[in-house]
Amino acid sequence: MGIHLSKRSFVRILSYTAAAIAVCGGISYTQWKRANDFQMQLENRYLCSLGELSAYLTNIADDLDKGQYVGTSGQLSLMAARVWRESAGAKSALSSLPVSDLQMDNTYRFLSQVGDYAMTISKKVANGGELSFGEEQDAETLRLYAGRLREYVDGIQQQIQDGQLDILALPTTHQGDDTEGSKSNGFGFEDVEQTMTGYPTLIYDGPFSDHLLDRAPRFTRGMEAVTPDDALAIAAEASGLRTSDLTRGDDENSNMPSYTFNAPGITIGVTKAGGVVSYLINGREIGQQRMSIDGVLQRGLQYLEMLGIPDMRATYYETNDGICTVNYASTSGDIILYPDLVKVGVALDDGSIVFYDARGYIGNHRERSFPAPVLTAEEAAGSVNDSLYIRTSRLALIPTLGGNEVLTYEFLCVTEDEQKLLVYVNTENGAEEQIFLLLETPNGTLTK
Repeated sequence: MGIHLSKRSFVRILSYTAAAIAVCGGISYTQWKRANDFQMQLENRYLCSLGELSAYLTNIADDLDKGQYVGTSGQLSLMAARVWRESAGAKSALSSLPVSDLQMDNTYRFLSQVGDYAMTISKKVANGGELSFGEEQDAETLRLYAGRLREYVDGIQQQIQDGQLDILALPTTHQGDDTEGSKSNGFGFEDVEQTMTGYPTLIYDGPFSDHLLDRAPRFTRGMEAVTPDDALAIAAEASGLRTSDLTRGDDENSNMPSYTFNAPGITIGVTKAGGVVSYLINGREIGQQRMSIDGVLQRGLQYLEMLGIPDMRATYYETNDGICTVNYASTSGDIILYPDLVKVGVALDDGSIVFYDARGYIGNHRERSFPAPVLTAEEAAGSVNDSLYIRTSRLALIPTLGGNEVLTYEFLCVTEDEQKLLVYVNTENGAEEQIFLLLETPNGTLTK
């Protein structure tokens, strides 16, 4: 049977169809417009970050250039502070660019080291020291690499302005990229990273020094290697699981070579040398709190002793999401050894260990001999600010910025408004090595 439409019905259907097409077209245009606007905003943000990175690098290179002519320690301190601030800004700008898929380790390392190195040599000069020829050469090398990195960034900016490079394609464009459809005739951030591969090793007293990044753990030095089966048994004991519950993960071939083992929600690392548990993470949900802080501190000590780590003392702790994480430091007689730190996370519902990190301890712990302090505690207290009231004192070994160590008196002090501080004074020369604010909150006690 045929279907017959009247002229009116036909016109109505045609009108509805045209209206639907118009609506769809409008929606499509709106979606395209939004996508286009978003892309423009993204490109503008990237261009802004690229410009900021270039400006930071320019300032770093200029300050390092001027630094070789500075005549006073005060001016050097100001210049070093600027370099440190500019390097932090450069890292922030770089992190805002579309380079997350690239391995920018060399570039980030350079930006970390340049600021820290400037602060380190500034501190040396402020304490009456003089820069060695090698340190002057290192500063010059940093200046040259900052200038070279800036030139690459400026070149990328110019190519973007000339339409030769799409900023959204920075992660994949590089020197000689001639693939069809690529707008790059030059270099992208892969080439920036490549130019930093020749960056020389720096040895200095700072937290990003290469001798620390590449240093082998001291605690396991000379220990015999354990087999994967031995490591599995150690991991099972540390986690409270059976060996059959754990599966072997990828080996960690870092400065602390380790076996890794996994169970649902659990990861454990065991060093290949000595079979020491380096970390444990248990991501289970935590129930209602039943443990007291005193119970937590005791539980952590019991766990450390079970793993063969004796003579530890709880220092500070913090509670979050049902887990109390305690910092334990090693002791030698009446001296507390802050470089030998272990973090233990205790679940507040049943006291089980759900987090453990002994990498600081493994990296630093060893037998040490301590000379008798040159200064008494009373003499060292003379270096503490007169406005502070000293409540207690004890001997403490603390790390310097570069991972060296210094024996100090740790003075627990309080201000007139009851702000607590820790002041560390060198036992040999009375230098004020470090100051921390103590933050006491309902969730724990931390330092700042």
